[in-house]
Amino acid sequence: MSVMPALDPGREPLSRHQRHLERLARAVAYLEGHLDTPLDTRSLALQAALSPFHFHRLFQAYFGTTVSGYLTWRRLQKACELLSHSDATVLEIALDVGYTSAQALAKAMRRELETTPTAVRKGLSPQWRQLFERRTCGVETGGKQGLRPRMTHTPELHVLTAVGRGMDQGSMHRAARQALGELIPTLTQAGLMPRMKTCVALMADEPQGLEDQQARMQVGAIFDFHLRRREGQITRPEVPLSGSLRWQTLPAGRHSVFTHRGSHRQLHQSWGAIYREWLPRTGYLLRDAPPFECFLNDPRRTAEADLRTDIYIPLE
Repeated sequence: MSVMPALDPGREPLSRHQRHLERLARAVAYLEGHLDTPLDTRSLALQAALSPFHFHRLFQAYFGTTVSGYLTWRRLQKACELLSHSDATVLEIALDVGYTSAQALAKAMRRELETTPTAVRKGLSPQWRQLFERRTCGVETGGKQGLRPRMTHTPELHVLTAVGRGMDQGSMHRAARQALGELIPTLTQAGLMPRMKTCVALMADEPQGLEDQQARMQVGAIFDFHLRRREGQITRPEVPLSGSLRWQTLPAGRHSVFTHRGSHRQLHQSWGAIYREWLPRTGYLLRDAPPFECFLNDPRRTAEADLRTDIYIPLE
């Protein structure tokens, strides 16, 4: 189904940027009015009438921080205002901004701002900068080399995935290595390595900045079908499932495919450019399906500058 209204091809690019901003503004307005209630990316995506698969990437591209980072900032900002200008108790303020106890608010203030409710009431200024530095998303594009996609129709893909954790300077290399460390031995033992023709990756979580050690990545194998060359027939062989190993099906449909050239550590910049620049400029409709990456060469045997990664964006 369509997750965004069709855009008038005769309108100027600015109006398309504005359309995304208007939708994101709905989510922000809802967030502002519900700081005292549980909020997550899915509920905010619903308010914006955007697919949860794409909402957090659009939010990061336009605002330069994560959804949860923005929410934390607004909750702590309101808490600090109330601490400075009201006689409400710390517990009352905590509940008013969405924390379950005075202790939970104090813990968040120490972790994020290196301060306490008592210090703020005494007039000391919190360290706001570090809250955002932890959650910066590197939205600068660093060039337009990845903004010339090809359009393709992708068949339904059966993917055997394993999960890894950990982002380092915007790169999910550690998570990918962990996931492959589980996936490859299983395939080797089952004699399936020669049949793994395509390796893909999906982000299971919204990363909380460029150093999010808990961010999960799913790395998966597609058997008997080379996605880039469109050679072979997709199969789903019998594999013993253990640990984080799971089968996942990616639905068939149209994709725009961008080829990122160079280090995997800069992939986040290509993602940001796609959602911040290319998508509003072209006015394509996002499909309610997960985007994913397809690795075209092996980083163990390829110079970093020669790495190639296809980014698949599902479109209506």
